[in-house]
Amino acid sequence: MTLINQRIHSEFCNCAVEHPSLSQVIQVPMSMLGSSGAVTVLVVVIILLILLLILVFICRKRIKPAFQTKAKPPIEVMEIIAPSKKQQGSMDFFSGSVQEMSHFDSQTLKKATMNFHPDNFLGSGGYGPVYRGKLSDGRLIAVKTLNLNKAQQGEKQFLSEVRLITSIQHKNLVRLLGCCIDGPQRTLVYEYMKNRSLDLIINGHSDQFLDWSTRFQIILGIARGLQYLHEDSHMRIVHRDIKASNILLDDKFHPKIGDFGLARFFPEDDCLSTQIAGTLGYTAPEYATKGELSEKVDIYSFGVLLLEIISCRMNTDFTLPSGMQYLPEYAWKLYEKSMLTDLIDPKLREHGFVEKDVMQAIHVALLCIQSSPNLRPPMSEIVALLTFKIEMVRTPMRPIFLDLRHKVAVADKDKDDDYEN
Repeated sequence: MTLINQRIHSEFCNCAVEHPSLSQVIQVPMSMLGSSGAVTVLVVVIILLILLLILVFICRKRIKPAFQTKAKPPIEVMEIIAPSKKQQGSMDFFSGSVQEMSHFDSQTLKKATMNFHPDNFLGSGGYGPVYRGKLSDGRLIAVKTLNLNKAQQGEKQFLSEVRLITSIQHKNLVRLLGCCIDGPQRTLVYEYMKNRSLDLIINGHSDQFLDWSTRFQIILGIARGLQYLHEDSHMRIVHRDIKASNILLDDKFHPKIGDFGLARFFPEDDCLSTQIAGTLGYTAPEYATKGELSEKVDIYSFGVLLLEIISCRMNTDFTLPSGMQYLPEYAWKLYEKSMLTDLIDPKLREHGFVEKDVMQAIHVALLCIQSSPNLRPPMSEIVALLTFKIEMVRTPMRPIFLDLRHKVAVADKDKDDDYEN
């Protein structure tokens, strides 16, 4: 023990010579080193110094970010809406990197839309009105306010749904930038699309003419967007409301499907039992009559939309003669008469088009609007057919609605004959 004490005394003296401050920090009388308690005292002092250094290091780590970072949404919000590392790495089908979703406050959106001024009103869908807005950094946005009587989720569930939808990204899907919760109000913020919606062109409310190359670009983009939702996404989504007004066009007329995830915000029971989602003229027969929902519902709607793009007219137009009012019925009659070129937009015929490509697209449309969902091809096959990667081997079958319409017409004629007799 004496040798140990002597060794400690020697080392301490050497350190004191090299570092005079050490003797000032550790106020231990040199006479104590000669006793058995010297070792204990020295060890306790060293441990206290180590603990003090650790405490200072932890305090600096916690205090530093508070001064360097900007104000963020409540931690509960960020935990729910921040994309996980797993989602950030799943980029196989994404058009770009998954960015952290923003949480907008209501005042920011009111300022961006000039307090939702009527001049910024873009339109109104089944889920609520949409307004154009401009953020302080110059970005243009589209602000959709969800109807209060339909959006029934709590805050945590709503944010979880938003986070899920923001993880689904594709170049042909409108990107959801963020959301806002203001009491019971739920608001979604999307990227703004310069050329608005496709229905403005089909309805004749726009002076812009789309050549066949642009129309085919739109058709193929919609098909690929649906293929992603149905087959390639990590979660299967049936849109349920594919129509011209839900196809938005950017500055180069690249199409993006809008409202692709809104169905997730509303209770499924309400949608099926009280009101079938969708739009008249686009709704598949099995869904409209029996509420049977599958990807084939979207495929039927895509077929109707495809006919609209080629003919540049809406699927239902009561200003036309009776045989032309319902577009799918009119298309089938022309198909049976081998007169499908009459279906093509007259302006498109004037400017020229590739007949082989247009005829292929019409045949694909006829396959999509088959009465039986089992006869409609999946979106991956539709994309392959449109791009001529596979041959057209299917022959469209006569739809049931034509036979029913014929039976009704015959019955009405028989009644008139009986009445006259």
